[in-house]
Amino acid sequence: MRSGLASLIETIDVPACCQKAGLQYHVKPIPNYEGHYFGRTSSGAPCLLLSAEDTSLKAPLRLAAIEVSFAVPCTISIGGDTERTETLTAVTCTATDRVVQGYFAHVCETILHIVGATPSLEQVVEAVRRLVDLFQRLSAPARRSVIGLFGELYVIHVASSPAQAVVAWRSTTDDRFDFSIDNVRLEVKASGTRQRAHEFSLEQCSPPPNTDGILVSLFVEASGGGTSLLDLIERIEEQIGGDAALLLKLQETIAEGLGSNASAALSMRFDESLARSSLQVYELATIPAVREEAPSEVSQVRFRSDLSRTPAANIATLSSRNVKLRSLLPR
Repeated sequence: MRSGLASLIETIDVPACCQKAGLQYHVKPIPNYEGHYFGRTSSGAPCLLLSAEDTSLKAPLRLAAIEVSFAVPCTISIGGDTERTETLTAVTCTATDRVVQGYFAHVCETILHIVGATPSLEQVVEAVRRLVDLFQRLSAPARRSVIGLFGELYVIHVASSPAQAVVAWRSTTDDRFDFSIDNVRLEVKASGTRQRAHEFSLEQCSPPPNTDGILVSLFVEASGGGTSLLDLIERIEEQIGGDAALLLKLQETIAEGLGSNASAALSMRFDESLARSSLQVYELATIPAVREEAPSEVSQVRFRSDLSRTPAANIATLSSRNVKLRSLLPR
């Protein structure tokens, strides 16, 4: 269950007199994690303060959008009450973009799931390292289109087992297929033109022997009143439940794809009804494709295939063929 850090921070004001003073943390205890705090620094930056059972020294981190000080004395003010000092690990989001700040609060909830209420400092260090790595990815160039990412996330959302779909989802953009698990390879193609014509690589149309190669094709269009990328992410997180490892994999894969485009992408909205009504499933072996093996000197062969006359597969028939495939196919 998410603890609402993004909402919590909106209830915290930094008094004008404190904004010119030294570093202070204006925070509130996090529900169900009372040893930890969330709020703002005296300069207004969002911050997560984590307590730990031990307080050995660790080197601080100063990276793009994130600053971390491990087990240091922190002057905190809770709800405007008298200040006090506690030894805490302070994780501060230095980005000024409001969307990025909101996403920082969003990801911090997963960090809380990982560390729990009474972590050791080593557990805190490892969890914060993953958070820092995620935000480093958000500072890199974008590596996927927002339409393509929405399509992949939507397939996860409607899968028979969203958790299994996240397990199968690629960890890097260099993976040949979007989803790969055991003897199942599933590729998602999203079209923003309402034309069922997609670009494929030669390898995608020739899955390894003894595997089920599946294509999910759907239309994805921007819509001002539609479902935002962040809305869809939050729904999937609810479907996954409290599995912190899967939540973090989901967020890391999203960060890898969005890169520095995250601020604009997370608030983009799309027509979910169109995505659902247009979703079709095909066997990769049936789509028009170049299938002959290319000479060893030729690589990265890509082509555009029009599926308008290709019959869609029967989802019930495919589901009966393979348990792992059934978990990835739409409900």
